Amino acid sequence: MSFDDSTIGGVRVPRWIPEDPGAAANFGDEIGPLLVAALAGDAVAPAGARLLSVGSVIHFAEPGDVVWGAGINGKVRQRVRYPLDVRAVRGPLTRAVLLGSGVPTPEVFGDPALLLPRLLPDVEPAGAADVLVVPNLNELDRVGGEGVLSPLGDPLDIASRIRAATFVVASSLHALVLADAYGVPSRPLVPAAEHPFKYLDYYAGTGRADVRFASSVEEALELGPVAPPEVDLDALEAAFPRDLWEGGSRPVDRTSRHDARLRAEGARAQAALALAVGRDAPDAAAQALLRTAQLAAEQPAHLVDLLAASSEGSAAPGDEIARLLGSFLRANPARGDIDQRVAKALARALAERRTPDVVARVAATGKVSLARAIATGEEPPASGEAFLADREREQAPEPVPPRGILSRIRGRRGSA
Repeated sequence: MSFDDSTIGGVRVPRWIPEDPGAAANFGDEIGPLLVAALAGDAVAPAGARLLSVGSVIHFAEPGDVVWGAGINGKVRQRVRYPLDVRAVRGPLTRAVLLGSGVPTPEVFGDPALLLPRLLPDVEPAGAADVLVVPNLNELDRVGGEGVLSPLGDPLDIASRIRAATFVVASSLHALVLADAYGVPSRPLVPAAEHPFKYLDYYAGTGRADVRFASSVEEALELGPVAPPEVDLDALEAAFPRDLWEGGSRPVDRTSRHDARLRAEGARAQAALALAVGRDAPDAAAQALLRTAQLAAEQPAHLVDLLAASSEGSAAPGDEIARLLGSFLRANPARGDIDQRVAKALARALAERRTPDVVARVAATGKVSLARAIATGEEPPASGEAFLADREREQAPEPVPPRGILSRIRGRRGSA
């Protein structure tokens, strides 16, 4: 499988596709472009924006990407890119991780596949009206029998089969999502090849944080269906970024202005999730909550401290910010997107809170590589002073000759 962009009206919409062009794709990975195309219509975007929609794909995000209904992948180590323009997410676990990374994220939840019946209403029931079992892409051999449907194939054909079923048992997340979309009773199987993060994320985002997973098809039948979803489909559809096709994406803060507040909000969101799951949380839910906390915590501590001190409302003086910057630079190797995030935060903060520290002043210009070299002793402070002096000369306005000189010059030109 490879992760490549489709282009819909000039907007890049990435998805997983098989390496073999002739191989069947996972139906859930094909739903995002279908929905985006239905909502965008014939519009053509003026700029090459990138939109992440259906799937656990936020770890593939690039700075500046737009997110609508996508989620965090709980089974891979990752760092959240910054900035992101988030319009909606799959569920509150994803939101907690993004907030914990300083990314503004609204409380608009739901997998966009829930909109499939609304946006593509011609899908008719097809196949036997019976129990349907849909395994995850990575555990196709887990179950067998006549009632088993592979998730590999045309997404609308599979949607037709799901719509015809009387009960869906699945470890395929999007089989469960489409069952909810069509009002078909369902029960999730404990995933054998997937982390439970994405499942709890989806169920918590649709009002069912206390969902119980079945360990087998037999147990699923015994437990019966989960409760119907509680989701605002109008809000989810309204969050679709139509502006990408109407003149470009909206402005996004790139200076980490509200970083401290957002991270605190993320911590509160995690606490709320723990309460919603309950004291007797099943193992799958407990694993998902733990992974939420881990993903939010797996960030350089020096970076978190520096961005917090640089945030709007922080009382940290410029010299304290400079001290924290030095610690960050000495502890962390160069990483382009993180270094630029630091530079933009410093430029904003130090415009208000001055410091004579040469390392901080150099980093605030965007020259973080030189700032790091000075902080680690590879370059002397004089190199930073020389850089700042050269930069100041380059940015200085051209001197204006005295008025009398200008008059004499004009007079000579007039008599020539």
